[in-house]
Order: sequence, then structure tokens, then C-alpha cells
Amino acid sequence: MRQAILAVFFILGGMAGGNLTAQRYDANPAGFFLPDEAPLVARTMASGFISTGLDELSGVFTPDHLAFYYTVSHRNEFSAILFTRYEGGIWRYPEVVDFSGRYADADPFISSCGEVLYFSSQRPIPGSTREGVWNIWSVHKEDNGWGEPQCLVIDPLRHERFPTVNNMGDLYFYADYGSLLVTFEFQKSNIYMAGRHETGYNPPVKLPASVNSRYADYTPLIAPDGSYLIFASMRPGGYGQSDLYISYWQEDGNWGEAVNMGSDINSADSDHYPLLTPDGKFLFFSSDRRILSPKPPEGASYSYFKRVGLGPGNGLNDIWFIKAPGEQ
Repeated sequence: MRQAILAVFFILGGMAGGNLTAQRYDANPAGFFLPDEAPLVARTMASGFISTGLDELSGVFTPDHLAFYYTVSHRNEFSAILFTRYEGGIWRYPEVVDFSGRYADADPFISSCGEVLYFSSQRPIPGSTREGVWNIWSVHKEDNGWGEPQCLVIDPLRHERFPTVNNMGDLYFYADYGSLLVTFEFQKSNIYMAGRHETGYNPPVKLPASVNSRYADYTPLIAPDGSYLIFASMRPGGYGQSDLYISYWQEDGNWGEAVNMGSDINSADSDHYPLLTPDGKFLFFSSDRRILSPKPPEGASYSYFKRVGLGPGNGLNDIWFIKAPGEQ
């Protein structure tokens, strides 16, 4: 019943179009969430449906644009991977994906073929003596959903997060390998790459100083063709607590000097967790920026304050989108 009510509400609302006539999205399911043209200034994605006032991170579509996966977390106390799917002409109410919900899971990334979903998790690794460690896992597509999670086992004793993969299968992620602590030391986070080979991955290589800094560098997104890398950094000189930076692959076989992506995307708060739509037109990212609400109307009700205080733009992460680099 709840799904049916929500389905009617969002069809009537016209998420992308904003009108109040009944709409179907059979020809373009992603049109429920995204406009025809990617904006030049960042906008909130699906306010009230995906961006709700909870901590929402790491949004990614399947290649056919018929499902959308993302992370919901709460004060580092829990973290789960959710998804919504297009079915029967509507987008269904978000659910926890079947392999998530028991352990802390985050950072879904779907391969370009749609057959593999990579993610970060604190679930125990068989044979490991440590608990609560973030490592990188994957699940493979099966007829009725996803298979059993498998750990990539790069370093079971250190924290590794936010996997993204290029068309060659090379894995990019961030890790606290530079930390001397047992617990996760975020400020020691840097970006690494593990090249793919026939049976697994080569030992990870730290990206050069043109990308990594003495400050926290994290959530790397590698372009499918490897032409650029977008990541978050807390280095000084930006617009906020963390900003998104971009580095381009050079003809000489090196990463170019990372540059700030500017005020159209970055804010005075934390901007991070970049991911692309499968067609490469839109760049998703997460931000905990606040959206200033208008002065309450005279006689404002409790419902008004609840909607404003617990809705998107309340200072927890929401998912935003903007035109992707290189798009005309």
C-alpha cells in the first residue's frame, strides 16, 4: 500500500519536469530523476525521494538506467546500500539490497557491463583476526539478483574504501596505508590503484604527488576510459571542508596536477563521493551543504518545521548532480 501511494505521488509530481500531470517514463526512466540537459551548476537529486534528510551518499545507476543504488548512513553507527528500481512504469520505494543490512556496507559502484557491483564493507573476512575493518568486496549478477559477496583481499588489516573501476578493470580506491593506528585514521587517507591481471589485482600503487597531498585525499572516481580522475580532498585553498578536484591523464603517461573543480560544484561544506551516470553526461556527488529555508510563514505548523528540519539541505549529505567533465 505504501509503495502504491508513493508511486502515485511521484508520478503526479513529475520529479524532473515539475508539472502536476500524470507521467510515465518508459522511453527514458532516468528522466524521472534527471533533466534532459545536464546543468552547469549543481542541483539536488530527487528531493524527498533519494535526497531525504538522511545521510545519502554514492549514487549510481545500472547501465540500463532501470535501477539506482546508493548508501544511507547514520553517524557512523550504521551504513547500508539501498536501491530503487523502475518497474511497471514507476520507480519503486527504496529498499535495502539483499546482501546488505547486517554489516556496515557503503560505496556501491557498478561495472560498465552491469555484471559486477563493487562496494566497501566492514563484514568479517574469513581467517582475518581483525574486526570492523573497511575492505573492498564485490558481488556478481545472477538471474534473481546478486550473488554472495566476495572480498578482493588487498590488505585485510588496513582500511580500504570507495572502489571505482575503469574499462580495463583497474581498481582505484582510497586507504589509510600511511597510518600507524589500528583504528581508521581518515587524515592519512590517500588514493591508490591496483592494476587488473587475469586472476586478480597487482599490489596497489599510491598515486603521485600531482594527485595525493599531505591531507586527506579520498573517494576517487576514475573515468571509464581512464582519461581523468575526480576525487575529494581536504587540502587547504579550497572552498570548504573538502572539495572535489580533477586530474587529467597526460600524453607522457603521468597524472597532471590536480585542480579544484570550482564554485559551481564545490561549497563551503563537504563535497565528495563523485560518480558518473552510465552515459557519462551527469556527475553525481554528495554534499552536506545547507540549503537556507525561507522565513517561516505566520502560523507555521509543526509539520512545516519537521519538513524543513528533517528534509534535504539540513546539513546531512544529499546527492547532487551537475554536467560531467568533457560533456558538450
